[in-house]
Amino acid sequence: MKKIVLKLSLGFLSVFLLFSCLDENDDIYVSYGVIQNVNSNNDYEILTDKGNALVVTRSLTSRTIENDMRVLVNYEIISEKDKSKNVFEIKVNGFYNLLTKPVVKESFILQDEESRRDSIGNDPFSGISARFGGDYINIDFELLHSQSSDNKHMINIVHDDTRTNADTIYLSLYHNAYGEVPGQGLYLYRGIGRCSFKVSDLLPQGVSSIPVKLMWTEYDNNNKPKERSGTDVFKQGSASEKDKSFSREVSYDTYFEVK
Repeated sequence: MKKIVLKLSLGFLSVFLLFSCLDENDDIYVSYGVIQNVNSNNDYEILTDKGNALVVTRSLTSRTIENDMRVLVNYEIISEKDKSKNVFEIKVNGFYNLLTKPVVKESFILQDEESRRDSIGNDPFSGISARFGGDYINIDFELLHSQSSDNKHMINIVHDDTRTNADTIYLSLYHNAYGEVPGQGLYLYRGIGRCSFKVSDLLPQGVSSIPVKLMWTEYDNNNKPKERSGTDVFKQGSASEKDKSFSREVSYDTYFEVK
């Protein structure tokens, strides 16, 4: 997967890199993918961002599944069912149902700017890591939250479709903490979460490769908001044969649920 070049705090990076189970067991893999071909017996497959078709023959999770559900799956390979077509039989150890939402258009916000800007929020993150995978941009985020509240934070990506420059896709990541921010008398914890947004639908007609600029607001070391950004090139159908491999690219730890 191609990573957007983003600057992160070392503390945030270490959380994702120090997942001991993946270091200890070379037969366990973690992949982003989409559930497909669910039948009446709850048999299903997972198409990974790298283009592998994972046929689930055993599962240790009782989570509800449905077609087109976006997941981060932890699994073991049982056999190569059809290596020429990158089809593998696997055992699922568990998966997270990732937040996947339609991208919001800037033109939609401008139709009722005051209320829609307020709803979408502009609260800073504590850290962001992003990478392209398949049709998506996958985002790992760190944010501050109160453990005493049951209110889920909200995350959205806005595509600035009002720009006349068709040579770059401009995306802004927004966070609504619903008042769970420093200075409000709350004891805040750092939560780690993940979400995915489909980028392929934003490509201009006839374009298969385009720079994407991601912008967001992040707390600095003094809990002051700071504007951040990163840019990389998104390529549609970028999973080449050499990329259709298995790797332990991301950790598989508990994450903070958002809406």
